Parts: sequence; C-alpha cells; structure tokens
Amino acid sequence: MTAIIKPIGMLKTYTRGESMLIVETGQTILSALELLSIPTQLVALVMVNSKPQNKQYILENGDIVQIMAVIGGG
Repeated sequence: MTAIIKPIGMLKTYTRGESMLIVETGQTILSALELLSIPTQLVALVMVNSKPQNKQYILENGDIVQIMAVIGGG
C-alpha cells in the first residue's frame, strides 16, 4: 500500500525537483521524510488529504500529503 508526498516550494530541492514521491504506508510522516532525506526541521506544515496533521500521523493507503517549509524573512 502506498501514499503520495508532495513537497511544496523549496522542499523540492531535497527531492531532485520531483513533485510527487511514493512512500509505503504504515509509517509516520516523520519516518517517511527521514527515509527521503528531507530535513524534518524545515517542514512547518503537513496537510493530509487537505487537512492539517502532525508529523506523527501514520500514513494510510491513498493518502496525499503536502509538506511546506518554514518561511524566513526579515
């Protein structure tokens, strides 16, 4: 079973520009991000099927996960 992770904005630099990544279900989003070598501390917002979730959410079959980075500025 699989889920899709969609990095948004600068997080695509950690996925070689890929806009969709397929991951196995049954693991947390945090674990999936670590396996994909996406720095978890940069991820500020996680949306699963258009609803906010935390990184401890356990992925289920068919989930679509959007991840957005911390935005800095001055």
